Amino acid sequence: MKGMGKYFVGLLPPPEFEAQIKLLKQGIAAQFRVKYALQSPTHLTLKMPFRYKEAKEGELVAQFTSLLATQGPFLLQLTRIGHFGIRNIHQQVAPSKPLHHLQTTLLSFCKRSLHLVEELSDRNFQPHVTLAYKDLKPANFEEVLGFARKNEVRGEFLVAQAYLLKKVEGRWKVIAPLIFGNRSENPSPTTQE
Repeated sequence: MKGMGKYFVGLLPPPEFEAQIKLLKQGIAAQFRVKYALQSPTHLTLKMPFRYKEAKEGELVAQFTSLLATQGPFLLQLTRIGHFGIRNIHQQVAPSKPLHHLQTTLLSFCKRSLHLVEELSDRNFQPHVTLAYKDLKPANFEEVLGFARKNEVRGEFLVAQAYLLKKVEGRWKVIAPLIFGNRSENPSPTTQE
């Protein structure tokens, strides 16, 4: 479609966690030739990819920013390595009420205000950071899973913004940060429940 861009909304870890997870993805790519996950920044998807008019990209950023004006910062916890069947290996993220609230708020807004179709994976939200998929061969699954488990990343960090990403020349690029609320009014993170 002419003039349409492909976008998604996600959370990005801070640089120290991003570097550790990227190193793990690079290790998987080097050792097992599973590199598709390297085409996008390390992220947790909140709203699955959707098409939107590129000419209205600025308005899209403004709408998401306005929507997140009341969202407070919260803690995100990276737990263990998990998988979906034998085609996706990922770093699991502990579910929490603030994370679930953020994701459902975005979905409701996208359906109501942007008239976007709700994907099955939008409705069945399982927070994770993908390490290997698409080019992960079933014959290599157990070996890649074992490698990922030996090199898993664990930790906790504060989330104070989401990001709008866009597919540009086959790779996902950050277009804009979507900062939560007024940080001076939200100095402490929401506790996980």
